[in-house]
Amino acid sequence: MSRKANAGPLLADHDAASLEALLVRAGGTPSAARSAAGRVVRHVFRNGASKLQSTEAGSTEEGSPEGVGAEGVSAEAPWDRAALAALGIGAWAHEALLSLQVGVSLSVAEVVPAGDATLRLALRARDGALLESVLIPGPGRTTLCVSSQVGCARACAFCETGRLGLTRQLSAGEMVDQVRIAQALWRAAPGGGGGGKPALSNLVFMGMGEPFDNLGEVGRAIRLLTDGRALGFAQSRVTVSTVGVADKIEAFFQGVPAELAVSLNAPDDARRQAIMPINTRFPLAVLREALLRALPPGRRVLFEYVLFDGFNDAPEDADLLAALVSGIRCRVNVIPCNPGPDPRLRPPSQERLDAFVARLSGLGVTTLVRRPRGRDVGGACGQLAGLLRQQAEQAAVA
Repeated sequence: MSRKANAGPLLADHDAASLEALLVRAGGTPSAARSAAGRVVRHVFRNGASKLQSTEAGSTEEGSPEGVGAEGVSAEAPWDRAALAALGIGAWAHEALLSLQVGVSLSVAEVVPAGDATLRLALRARDGALLESVLIPGPGRTTLCVSSQVGCARACAFCETGRLGLTRQLSAGEMVDQVRIAQALWRAAPGGGGGGKPALSNLVFMGMGEPFDNLGEVGRAIRLLTDGRALGFAQSRVTVSTVGVADKIEAFFQGVPAELAVSLNAPDDARRQAIMPINTRFPLAVLREALLRALPPGRRVLFEYVLFDGFNDAPEDADLLAALVSGIRCRVNVIPCNPGPDPRLRPPSQERLDAFVARLSGLGVTTLVRRPRGRDVGGACGQLAGLLRQQAEQAAVA
């Protein structure tokens, strides 16, 4: 389905509650609107998911794995008055519903496979904006890294996306459509989606952008993605990462059915501020207090700690980090840095990595080393949009 055909507002911009509200405004009673919204969500996103497919399945784009097309996907779920009547939805709701587009709003500009089977997906929005998602297969699960903005305003020193600045927010539908496209491509890939490789089951909002700077749309997307009548992802398998926008943590826990990850990357304010400008507004003490105040009972936080050689990887840094997270139910993911915009920020040696992790674990902090995935194609942590930026710069010079 072409972007031109999808010129109107998106059904995927609505979760069931906002769709119900739209139908009430269209003249339905609350009960009729609730029933109609549930039927539509199931029809388009649950029943229609099996009909969403790669438009080029069976062909091979240069650089794409066999069977995964780079043109896009098409949706065949019936969407007209007859289809709505067949769902038992009265004529009072037809005009409002049919004003919404059910096809995907993004097209696939490029599918780039990495040596570790990760797929970097470059996607083009209806206005021509480019964004990226990363499909990460694993032995027990497949994960999609989802973008929430085109670019990012937070300007972290180690992140390629931050060099772009913020172009615009993504809508809830554009986030949902990243998932719908990834599901279709993964089903078309050899061995994907039940053919020997685990189905897409995990979502991490760790792609382009700061999710908390677009929290309303992120929340609406996740409520649809986790709706059992729609795409049906388990809430415990959806994670949203923030650089530490402390004043929105409480709103996140109150309104977004997902787990929280917080990017720390330094054990004190001076070093964190040097690589993460957000620390000027929300220092570590403020961030820690916000987490202690808002974290619901029984929940935990995932802390992300990107390790840089000679910057934040000394044993004493592990001591400071352990003190910082003490009293917060958490896990720390230690991530050796990937090549990024600042050549001075390099990954530590294996010996320094092992020593840091051993020290942190020895202090009673649950610790996991997260190995890079998709690094060779610019799809690893901190690398998204880097290749797109380089390609644009080269085209401008040419």
